[in-house]
Amino acid sequence: MAEEEIQRLAEQCKNRLNLCDATLGDEYYYQSLPLCVIDAVFSIGIRYTTTRGIVRKFCTAAGWKQFRKHGSDYPPVEEQDSIDNLLALYKGRDFNQISAMYFSRHRTSSSGGILKTEAVKGFCEALRKCGINFYQDLPDKMEDQGLEHSIKAIKGQGSGLSLDYFYMLAGNEGLVKPDRMVIRFVESSIGRGTTSNEASDLVIQACDLLKKDFPTLTPRLLDFEIWNFQKDR
Repeated sequence: MAEEEIQRLAEQCKNRLNLCDATLGDEYYYQSLPLCVIDAVFSIGIRYTTTRGIVRKFCTAAGWKQFRKHGSDYPPVEEQDSIDNLLALYKGRDFNQISAMYFSRHRTSSSGGILKTEAVKGFCEALRKCGINFYQDLPDKMEDQGLEHSIKAIKGQGSGLSLDYFYMLAGNEGLVKPDRMVIRFVESSIGRGTTSNEASDLVIQACDLLKKDFPTLTPRLLDFEIWNFQKDR
């Protein structure tokens, strides 16, 4: 990773993205933490419009509020639905029933993957094992190695991509989700192929350069602007 590549990526971001008016999508302001889990698990490998539809379907079926005010801090605990609330919906039903009622039949992989409905349950159980039930429980646990190990042990979650995206949806400003959109933008900017880990590092370092002109820019916000630019191309 050369300094000139970081500079080149930063210049491409400045030239191609509307960083002056950069703003996060509504999904970064879900009302409750379990919705971040659902989004993070289902969004991997499918179109995000489909993921949005699944989250909307869940909220309608479960009677949950989907979003808090855009740009606002975490809602008070008493205004949130908890991880326990989501796990309670699984009781007495198999994964096929839950998929039909609340989610979809998408799997973590087309070859031997489990239903994403099952992965959501496993993700939530790992959070509860770590003492996480509401947004306010999460910030002190984002570096917890036991939580990371438990999430990555779920079939289809080994890359950690869903976990990082979950943290981003739940408020972590310092991470990047190096999905195919972000990787494509980075590769076109630096003129060569790259890996997901390198693409993430490049975006974070480009963000550091761009802060001189855009002081409120964060890796999370830059990631979203890159994704938003690239998704229709």
